[in-house]
Amino acid sequence: MKEVASYSEVAQKNLMIRERASSSTHNYSIVVESFNKALDYKERLRISLEDKLGLIGKEVNGNVENLETLWRNIEIYDQNINKISGKLDNLSAEESSIKTKYEELLNGSSKEFVSLDSTSENNPEDLDGSRELLIQRRRNYLKNLDKVFKRLDTELFLIEKLKSEFESARDEILSKKDEAQKKIHILEKNGKSLLNEVKEIEGELASSIKEENQLIKEFKALLEKTEISIEISEEIDHILLSCLTTSESKSIPENNPVMVQE
Repeated sequence: MKEVASYSEVAQKNLMIRERASSSTHNYSIVVESFNKALDYKERLRISLEDKLGLIGKEVNGNVENLETLWRNIEIYDQNINKISGKLDNLSAEESSIKTKYEELLNGSSKEFVSLDSTSENNPEDLDGSRELLIQRRRNYLKNLDKVFKRLDTELFLIEKLKSEFESARDEILSKKDEAQKKIHILEKNGKSLLNEVKEIEGELASSIKEENQLIKEFKALLEKTEISIEISEEIDHILLSCLTTSESKSIPENNPVMVQE
């Protein structure tokens, strides 16, 4: 009876240890699989966030380049506006001078008025000439006076035309400058939004990497403990090898009842 009890005890221990090993192996597999899945997710998340940062970085660089271009354009616009303003000032001064001459001619007080009657200069001895000569002098005077007025009219017309062209060019430049300033406002707003997005992603990435490092550290410690714990003695290793070799060479029925004599 003692031998039967001993056999039964060994059979029970054999079964229990194998069930325990199976359970432990299953639990260990679950833990390992969980770590692997978590680390795989962290890796994909890290790569995704890094890719997002790369794309946003390109947007930020493009945004900065566009801003620099617009600021350079505005600088050029301002330079051109200043040049046009200077030319308009010169034209206005010239226009004012011509109008003053115009008024002086109308009032007969212009210095040019003296040179209008060329007949008297050419024939000083005929100052007391005939009525016909006076008429001719009047005609020459009016003809020369009309020429002067026409020249002044032409100059005033050309000045007005130039002023109109410069003013149109200035208005066009001012319109472009206004449009550039609106674009700058939009780009600056977009730039702030991009920077905020970068900070948010960088924070998420830093937090995820911290967790990833924690998982790696803990997983490494678990594996190191497991690797140490599965070390077996040479004697047990010999027994295992012998059993496995014999098991592969011989076939033992799984249900082989043992006859016990009382």
